[in-house]
Amino acid sequence: MREKQQQELRRLLMSRVLGSRELMQGLNISQPTLSRLINNLNNEIVFMGKGRATCYGLPRKIHGKTGRFPVYAIDPRGEARLHGHLTALQGGQYCWKDANDIGELFSSLPWFLQDLQLSGFGARSFAYRQHELLNLPRKLADWSEDDMLYATSHCGEDRVGNLLIGEESLAHYLAMARDMAPEIDLDSRNWQYPQLARKTLAGDMDSAQIGGEQPKFAICVDDHGTPCHMVIKFSPAVDSKEARRYADLLICEHLALEAIRIADFTAARSRLVIAGNQAFLGLKRFDRRGAFGRLPMISLRAVHSRIQAPCDSWIDAASRLEKADLINSKDAQKLRWLSLFSDLIANTNQHFGNISLIPHQQGGYLLAPAYGARPTLYEPVAGESPLRLFTPPPVRNEVAADLPSALDAAILFWKSAAVDERISAEFRQICYENCELLKLRTDGPKLVT
Repeated sequence: MREKQQQELRRLLMSRVLGSRELMQGLNISQPTLSRLINNLNNEIVFMGKGRATCYGLPRKIHGKTGRFPVYAIDPRGEARLHGHLTALQGGQYCWKDANDIGELFSSLPWFLQDLQLSGFGARSFAYRQHELLNLPRKLADWSEDDMLYATSHCGEDRVGNLLIGEESLAHYLAMARDMAPEIDLDSRNWQYPQLARKTLAGDMDSAQIGGEQPKFAICVDDHGTPCHMVIKFSPAVDSKEARRYADLLICEHLALEAIRIADFTAARSRLVIAGNQAFLGLKRFDRRGAFGRLPMISLRAVHSRIQAPCDSWIDAASRLEKADLINSKDAQKLRWLSLFSDLIANTNQHFGNISLIPHQQGGYLLAPAYGARPTLYEPVAGESPLRLFTPPPVRNEVAADLPSALDAAILFWKSAAVDERISAEFRQICYENCELLKLRTDGPKLVT
């Protein structure tokens, strides 16, 4: 009889997590009988909550192994500490238990772990090279959620922020910290960066940890005696119109970040290196400290998953997070300003992965320095650089007061790009025309506050 009840209990929990009342009704048994039944299953059943609010789930296996993963946090000194445990449950749900064993149920991967998933160019290259070793589909697009969790738990030692999933990822992190490659001297960048770019494209460097659709690599440089972790974006090494345009856009990204700082907003520190036909843009990581230390960071996309809100626009996100007391009014204004500035520099890539937040006190956030700002309207398509007309979208009423400042910063950006001889003559002309176009907007009536 007991074995039959255990089988029926497992069957009920195959679809989703259920509470005590639902299980008692489904099994037609009393609370004491249910308690004895669950106790006899030892660690096979996961429970969350207390008293009448207790609910139960049935773990599912991930690639034939237990679906329970430890999650570690790396502190600013580089030490690893247990942050909690993630358990994959039947029905696609997840149980998260923090270091104090306080449990929470999620219908999908918890929002604070979503940024750890592999994505972009590096992840596609990783899937192609490592699929046989990890028994995964060859194409990243064919990975299931379980495939992604399995890969992240094995090879997620250097993802964004300070968290990592799985014993294997922790072992890789400790090995990486112990056998860390020598820091790159600033004076050697002109010959080392091209070599590292070739290795990245050939799959000889692990670029799976870095998101984004364009190839890039991560390094640690010796910045006058101080270790500095950087992400390096690079243009193709070939001499073509497409490669030249990508180089132009990387130079423009460097100039856009400078314009943001001049406007008195924080932006990622960048360094530009021109080596032969290639442009290399180095961005200092603000989720790293020293040689091994890490700091928490999370994307705007993940925070919207937390509050179950749509990823619509940066302006709407600013108002939404400010109203929910998740960011302060100053950061909300900065996010709205960044959206307006991006419109004025033809940055069409305003997705929610291009804004990051730093966890702050009482569950709130601070806006991280800006990054990824460049005129993506002019990115090559299928090897060509088609002529596109720059037409800034209409200014929304809630950001009209920020228009003069954003307009000044955008004009400064286009003007700087128009005279920067590192940029091709063809694109400098486009920048000049866009500068003149925005200057016309400084004339005429303005909103008076």
